[in-house]
Amino acid sequence: MKVSLRLLLVISIFVAWKSQAQQLHKTWEIGAMVGQSGYLGDLNKSDFFSKEPKLSGGLLARYHYSRNLTLRGALTFGSLWGSDANFSDRKDRGFRTRSPLTDLSGIIEWDFLGKRRYKYDTTAFQVRFRRTLSPYLFTGVGVGFTKPKPDFTGTTATPANFRQGAMQDLSTGYSNTHFVIPFGVGVRYDLSENWTLGLEAGFRLAFSDYLDGVSKAANPSRNDRYKLSGLTITYRINNKDKDRDGILDKDDACPTEPGAVKMKGCPDRDNDGVADKDDDCPGLFGLAALKGCPDADGDGIADKNDECPNEYGALALKGCPDKDKDGIADKDDACPDAAGVAALGGCPDKDKDGIADKDDACPDAAGKIELKGCPDTDNDGIADKDDACPSVAGVALFSGCPDTDRDSVEDAKDRCPELAGKPQFEGCPDQKTLTAVIKEAEKKAKLEAQSATKQPVKIDETQKVAEIQISPILFEVGKAQIQAQYIETLNNVAETMAKNPNYTLKIIGYTDEMGDPKSNQKLSEARAAACFDYLLKKGVNAGRMSFVGYGEQFPKIPNADAQSRQQNRRVEINAYRN
Repeated sequence: MKVSLRLLLVISIFVAWKSQAQQLHKTWEIGAMVGQSGYLGDLNKSDFFSKEPKLSGGLLARYHYSRNLTLRGALTFGSLWGSDANFSDRKDRGFRTRSPLTDLSGIIEWDFLGKRRYKYDTTAFQVRFRRTLSPYLFTGVGVGFTKPKPDFTGTTATPANFRQGAMQDLSTGYSNTHFVIPFGVGVRYDLSENWTLGLEAGFRLAFSDYLDGVSKAANPSRNDRYKLSGLTITYRINNKDKDRDGILDKDDACPTEPGAVKMKGCPDRDNDGVADKDDDCPGLFGLAALKGCPDADGDGIADKNDECPNEYGALALKGCPDKDKDGIADKDDACPDAAGVAALGGCPDKDKDGIADKDDACPDAAGKIELKGCPDTDNDGIADKDDACPSVAGVALFSGCPDTDRDSVEDAKDRCPELAGKPQFEGCPDQKTLTAVIKEAEKKAKLEAQSATKQPVKIDETQKVAEIQISPILFEVGKAQIQAQYIETLNNVAETMAKNPNYTLKIIGYTDEMGDPKSNQKLSEARAAACFDYLLKKGVNAGRMSFVGYGEQFPKIPNADAQSRQQNRRVEINAYRN
């Protein structure tokens, strides 16, 4: 039973000591106590003062749970002495007792001014020590071990009832191990950061009336007590906190640098919650996800790695935006609002000719660099858009049209294109040659006109030349003669055909709805034939033209009045590519 009680007490004290909280500095103290043990049992009348105090001494250890709360374990040795002879009204009874005392206790001390002893500098993360005179209260649990030797000899005047009680005490089997409750007051002073001097007065309330071996023979209605008072001297053990930041080296992730508790003892200069040792940007407030570096634009890329720190961007572009999603950062993109290619600085190239659309004079047609991206079908160095004869190599003098004989008369107007001549003779060397050429052309035209109806021209309707717009040729009522104001239009058509040998023409005649439909059909054919014949005379090969009449069919606008009917008496000429 005695062994089990002692084991229980030791375990309880150990558990109390191991219930640690974060300390500032110097967690442990060890020391000794010397003073007096005083008996306050049945044979002593006073509750506070012993008539026979004896020398006591022992060892103690303190664990500073916090700056105000301390856990103490102590083992004290002393003795308890009491005698009726010390009291005049009890001398007749004459009983005495003495016993060795061993006190093992676990105590909680409340240090009123303990917070003054160690101050924590939250700026420097340093513990500052100050010597302090501090009172304290204490209580706890303990065990007192006694081995009493009562003396019931008494005197000749000892009352019978006390002798009878003595007989009962001698025959009673009581335990020499007693649970006690320690309590008291004390004061301690810091001689230095390591040494402390203390003075205390403590009492023990026992749960037994047999500490002294006397109960029935004296006062059986009240349990015994004793006091332990004295002087303590303790030494605070260095807890191995090199940087004095209040965190033990064994728990300190940065034992040589003062730091905060929440940082496990490491410094955090920018107060961003990331210890400097783990902070890639220790001088800048940042994010834990980015190893302590800031991210001003919130794109998840640390500013130090972000080439555009103030603009939300993509990781692949080192934090820079890409509005047109072409994979080229806006800051490097010459055309940030239009998706393009890297080779052109991010600008688009619709015709894929290697020239950015913004610099391409012909962005929808692949061309040459020297012509600002425009095509040159005949390779004469003149862009098709500026070339009056885009399919035949020519010279700049005639906007890209040829002058085969180099006589300064373009082939389209040259009656002798392969023979150098003069402008006044339409490119022929003299009037005689010009007259002969004209007669030969008229003869050839007649022959071509005769064969034109026998060998109709093949035209692909899907290959209409959209860029050539030919105004309609209008006719008077019931007539098929070409009016003078339309001769220039037909001359321009003849020139265009000369400049574009891959073109063919479809000539279509129409009438209004006035008159007989059969007559209108013939009239429409006659109008188309008149234009055909004129172009034939102007040098357009019959094999490159066809004509047809549709009569009063397909009016351009409704035949509502004379003005609208005039618009329907027409010939339309359409150009096609072979």
